[in-house]
Amino acid sequence: MFQEFIPHTEIYAPPPATDKDPAPIREPVIITVIGSALGVELIVNVLHRLGFAEARAWSKSQIDPRSGKSMRVLTKWIRH
Repeated sequence: MFQEFIPHTEIYAPPPATDKDPAPIREPVIITVIGSALGVELIVNVLHRLGFAEARAWSKSQIDPRSGKSMRVLTKWIRH
């Protein structure tokens, strides 16, 4: 079952800061939606309509290795 899970392999490295213009610190936040295939798709579509994320920004539907349910993952970048 674990072979069905596609791991997140993106590597995060914060941008270099300079004394003159310190770059804002960015960090990834991973959002995971797990449930029935219909429920997961409904949540992704609702979040798209609310302007949270494009539907195509989410991963393809996967199987959650713990529960066996449908799962989609999104990485959002925040600045602080």
